Amino acid sequence: MRTTFHWLRNVVAAVLLFMGSAALPPCVQAAPAAQGPKVIVISLDAFGAASLHEPLLPAPTLQALMQRGVHAVSMQPINPTVTWPNHTAMVTGVNASRHHVLVNGLIVNQRTATPPGIDMGVPKSRLVAVPTVYDAAHRAGLTTAQVDWVAIEGAPGIDWQFAEHPRPDGAIEQDLVRQGVVTRDQLVQFGKSSQAWRDRIYTRAAIDIIQQHHPDLLLLHLLALDSIEHETGFGNNSGRNTIAFLDDRVKDVIDAVRAAGDFDRTTFIIVSDHGQRSVHQLLHPDVLLKQAGLQAVSASQPSFSVPDDGFALVFQQHATKASIKALKSLFVGTPGIRSVLTPAEAAKEGWPVPAQSDQAPDLLLYAADGYAFKKGDTGDYVTPTNEIGAHGYPNSDPLMQGIFIAAGFGIRPRGEIPAFPNLDIAPTIAQLLHIPLGKVQGRPLTDILESPGHVSE
Repeated sequence: MRTTFHWLRNVVAAVLLFMGSAALPPCVQAAPAAQGPKVIVISLDAFGAASLHEPLLPAPTLQALMQRGVHAVSMQPINPTVTWPNHTAMVTGVNASRHHVLVNGLIVNQRTATPPGIDMGVPKSRLVAVPTVYDAAHRAGLTTAQVDWVAIEGAPGIDWQFAEHPRPDGAIEQDLVRQGVVTRDQLVQFGKSSQAWRDRIYTRAAIDIIQQHHPDLLLLHLLALDSIEHETGFGNNSGRNTIAFLDDRVKDVIDAVRAAGDFDRTTFIIVSDHGQRSVHQLLHPDVLLKQAGLQAVSASQPSFSVPDDGFALVFQQHATKASIKALKSLFVGTPGIRSVLTPAEAAKEGWPVPAQSDQAPDLLLYAADGYAFKKGDTGDYVTPTNEIGAHGYPNSDPLMQGIFIAAGFGIRPRGEIPAFPNLDIAPTIAQLLHIPLGKVQGRPLTDILESPGHVSE
């Protein structure tokens, strides 16, 4: 009787999820090109595990997927708990100590006499120090695609793409122009539109790729929740309304897969990179560094910070053990500081050290609850702010935990499973696609797979 109940529950959930799916025009319902397994990963940026477990969350599509598949209590991000490092972790299976992505781009001009910057346009080959699961899929002859994924610029392992900043002359972009979804001028001005509008276009790009190219692996990243929570804080109706919007985008993708004839062999994996917490005070580490004379023209060891909400990286030219000790004493005990870590101390939490990567800082600062690090070297060290949202706090923070939902081909309907690290996503994708990934820190989630099999390294 128990087995029958679970079977009926899964059938009902599947019907609720897919009945009423909007039919796509016959001209775009292309016949599937291959009969192998397919994986679609949808990342809902900043979707905290705490939100997923709200009983009245307006997310019927996600809830139906949870009922017919599996969902984790939470999924632990790596440090730092920001977007690019964690999306990279999910496709590499290793933490920042190995893939070396620490911020949303490449840190440049660090350890000089001038402030460092962040270059978001560098190629993946310069930014990511290890192979990815999409590289492995491409080598195996599978079709790969990405829409608004990160740390992926110029990746040769991607066959079809619609980038975060789309190219007006790109193949998928031109498809959308011909379909009347977007104009060329809108593509040129893409970054000036709202994040919700962009997420709609990202979703339509993913649908176009599904319909026309039937990718074996598709990575889709939607940012609307992260955007609104940065503006308004965590746990309010602005965020809940945005979750409802994103739930509809997930449904759009599922409908497209069904219309394309790929539904019966597609695994849907819904994840997030981190959670979010509310902030009311801002910290400006460069104010203290400047007051200490470490940013003067005459400074022998100029020091600058790269603030990133819940954490800040401090780089010092010609750093020594003694100078780092003095640098640490500058911040220990100051308002809003949770902890101050030397490279050796940060390494215990999964950060690289300067000997491993030029991205690694000489000092790592974590903000206390209610505080976030921001740019600025004038005025007060601590300044108030209207409630905003931030992340980047230690990955042990309950509010930094992400979500994981999996359903569809190859997934056992197990309901809720214990928390696990997001390093397990890449090897699980590899297992589903039957491709070798190599040695990684994560492990495939074999307990949720119908036929785990074995993938050799």
